[in-house]
Parts: sequence; structure tokens; C-alpha cells
Amino acid sequence: FLTREDGRALLEAAQAEARRVTAVVYTHEHFDHTAGTTDFPPCGVIASEGTARGLVQQLERWREQLARQGLAPRRPTLVFDSRVRLPWEPEVVVVDLGGHAEGSSVVLVPEHRVLFAGDLVFRGRPPYVGTIRPEKWVTALRTLEEWDVETVVPGHGPVGGREVLTEQRVWLEGFLERVREVRERGTPLDEAVDLLAAEFGYAEERRRGLRMALETRLGFGGSRGDR
Repeated sequence: FLTREDGRALLEAAQAEARRVTAVVYTHEHFDHTAGTTDFPPCGVIASEGTARGLVQQLERWREQLARQGLAPRRPTLVFDSRVRLPWEPEVVVVDLGGHAEGSSVVLVPEHRVLFAGDLVFRGRPPYVGTIRPEKWVTALRTLEEWDVETVVPGHGPVGGREVLTEQRVWLEGFLERVREVRERGTPLDEAVDLLAAEFGYAEERRRGLRMALETRLGFGGSRGDR
């Protein structure tokens, strides 16, 4: 959902089903989940407080780059603090759990037991961890494991059953434990990036997020982001 083409494809899919887009839910502020709304018709945009705040910051930071690419993600019009129930048919519940980013949210359709997990769940590739809130992410996944869901739609990767929630939590706990071991050994940042990238399958183009997490969130830069 990073390009205008992605957004247009989604609109065309809705039109093919004789549906129109009246609202959009942002699960978090990253542009690969927001930039595709550039060509959307006027509609409501729902986001948590953390997501709305983060998106405004990102829009300002990357203003020139977005303009060059012709991207203008829609800004939130309905901002909630912890959860919001949308009286649609069927009913939809959006819950702010945090973890992947400050205001990471999930979208639940209780009637169909379907969970749109946003980037709290990745499948087929290691997750982006550049904005990680480690303790919140683990807690969020444990919370989701207790929900009555049958189908999980990840932020990246194929749809799966509820077991993917446990799979992601186990992966994340293993990753964080390994990070702790490497950090406590006094491993320099560059060496730690190389080591963890190799162990956890981060390709060269995805190492930037790993480095960012280690340096700003996971203690290699002298700070911890365990919120």
C-alpha cells in the first residue's frame, strides 16, 4: 500500500464488487500502510492517537520526498485513544495495542472472527523492527492469542489461522533474548547488526531497520525502548 498504484488497485477491487470506500483504518503510521490513500475519494480516516501523531511527524519529515513522488496520504479524521467500535455491518472494533510502532492497532470483525493484525504480525519474512516497543509488542501478541479469532490477516505475508499469533510471539521473544545476549557480551553495534541479520534472515536492504532498533530501542545506543 506504498504507492498510488496500490491504492488504485484496492479501489478497483471495491468497485468490481459494486462497493465504495467510505472509511479507512490506519493500523500505524508507516507509509507502506498509508501512502496508498493518495487517490482515495473523500472518506473518513480512523487512527489511534499514537498513529495520528506519528503520521503528522512523518508527513513533515518526508514532505519533500513525498511531493516528488506525488504522494499525499490522507490525514486522520477520527482519532481514538484506546479502542473504538464502528457500527457497521458487520460491526468492526479497532484496538490500540502498541508494539510495532507507538500506536499500532488491530482491526477485529467479531462476527466473522477475523483479525487484521497490521504489522504486529509478519509472515514469510522477519518483521520490521525499527520502531519497536519490545515489551508492548510481546504483550500485544499475548493479548491477541486470547481473543476468539479464526482468521488472521498479517500486515505482510499470507493470511493464516490464529496459530500465526503464537508463531510471531515465539519468534519475537527469541529475537529479543538473542539481542540481550549479544548486547550483554559487549558486541559493537556494527558487528551485532551483521550477526543478528544473518541469524534472523534480514536481507541487506532490511538491515537499516534492524540497526535503528538496536541503536535506539534495544540498548546498543545507551537507551532502551521497552515501553
